[in-house]
Amino acid sequence: MIEVVSEMLRHYAAKEVLGAEGVEAALFRCAGRSDFDCIVCDFNMQPVNGIQFLQAIRGGQRPEIPRDQRFLLLTGHGDMDVVKAAKALDVSAYVVKPVAPDTFIKSVTRAMATAPTLRPPADYIAVPTTNLRKLQ
Repeated sequence: MIEVVSEMLRHYAAKEVLGAEGVEAALFRCAGRSDFDCIVCDFNMQPVNGIQFLQAIRGGQRPEIPRDQRFLLLTGHGDMDVVKAAKALDVSAYVVKPVAPDTFIKSVTRAMATAPTLRPPADYIAVPTTNLRKLQ
């Protein structure tokens, strides 16, 4: 899936696309950089899912990533609990797989159009996410 997303982004003129196989690899790629336009993250990741990763960013628990980082969640789950949690965490865009390239690019464009207006970190930490593990 990383290659498919990367190819779609490159086709639509993304300057640089960096892929990562999970949260730890993504954090390693982000270390020392704050110039990412958008993080595209799959829900199914380990050791935490994409919602929990977004929660850590918005909650300020990942200082290597700005809290207002644009974040697109890519998932095969249209489950209402996942959608509600993503919305509560101010996800920039939510895309259900499989996705057509033009739909994906529209979502990225929409995510890039507006930076999230953030609430205090504690508001994000309070969003329940542990019950979402069962969907992985």
